[in-house]
Amino acid sequence: MNTHESPDFGRVENGAPAGRLIAQFWQPIALARDLVVGRPQRVRFLGAYYTLYRGEDGAPRMTQDRCPHRGTSLAYGTVEGNSIRCRYHGWKFGPDGQGEVFPAETATYARSICLQTYPTEEYLGLIFCFVGEGAPPAFPRFPELEDDSRGELLVQVATLGYNFFQRVENDHDEAHVFFTHKKLFANFGLTQIPKVSAQETDYGMLVVSTRPDGKQRVGYGFMPNILLREVPIPQDESRMSMLLAWRVPIDDVSTFSVMVTRIENYSSAVRAREGTMEDPMEIAARVMRCEITLDEVDQNHPMLPLIQDTVSLAGQGVIADRSREHLGQSDKAVAILRRIWVREMRAVQDGLLLKNWKRPSDFHFGKEIAGAELQPAGAHGDSAGA
Repeated sequence: MNTHESPDFGRVENGAPAGRLIAQFWQPIALARDLVVGRPQRVRFLGAYYTLYRGEDGAPRMTQDRCPHRGTSLAYGTVEGNSIRCRYHGWKFGPDGQGEVFPAETATYARSICLQTYPTEEYLGLIFCFVGEGAPPAFPRFPELEDDSRGELLVQVATLGYNFFQRVENDHDEAHVFFTHKKLFANFGLTQIPKVSAQETDYGMLVVSTRPDGKQRVGYGFMPNILLREVPIPQDESRMSMLLAWRVPIDDVSTFSVMVTRIENYSSAVRAREGTMEDPMEIAARVMRCEITLDEVDQNHPMLPLIQDTVSLAGQGVIADRSREHLGQSDKAVAILRRIWVREMRAVQDGLLLKNWKRPSDFHFGKEIAGAELQPAGAHGDSAGA
């Protein structure tokens, strides 16, 4: 297997190595605010469906999707206390998956059947699950985004119509921002294409970009699909905002993209605009149909960066053909990312242990940067999240 082989990176369904690798890490699968007590949801992750629900105690729970009786989705059932009952024939299962009530069947029969359940956690406005083999790893925490003093928590999600690994690679592609997001980054004086350096770390990958004027940006890639870095966002153009993002594969051809930021200057005008904004995926589709150009898109759209990235990434195809690429010096981080993934997928295939990926106890955002903190051109004061 080499870094150009497809479907290694992108294929996640039916036990593919990339999917098995992703499954060994905690992954966000839903917005916490959307999981209402007593109202189950059907979620799709790695090409399979699951049933997610919140019981009367408020805790999120996730089970196999289909009732073991006749295979109807439990997401269409009812939540009773902390248990879930199938709508088809009324079979009821407790929060631990144990059968409780099977109408028309004996009590002994009920006790003999149970559901597969999966660990869940609620964090930063998201519901996380673990569907891998064995005990789950320690739950990843990001104190940088827990700190209320950094501003209001903004959690956004989007369903993208292309493969997740294209989105992961893009997170570490520093050169694209000067073309895809030119105006947003120019506001911060970032107009020079940088020299990129990258290296593997205990947690994943560190990417440092140094420009001819000495300004630097740092990005952290936490294995397998997490980005932590400062970015400009339309919601607050006065400073760089810290972004924490997961790119979660729904299946081979679609992605659940999760973006968490802290915003200090979240105005009522911006909030109102978000409530009435045009669907960003429809805007991207119009650009890709050549009905409009990216320059004609509303530059104040609250999810403008997502629209811009989607045009480029979906433009690679639903699943990119990497065998036809010509990588250059600016792609160093992408190349390292692929090498890490190839090694870890080989371990999955061969039944070997993965690297013990972990966040060091002395991890501090931005400590690798030797130069000055970035701030908007002409602005004063510290940048957020430094």
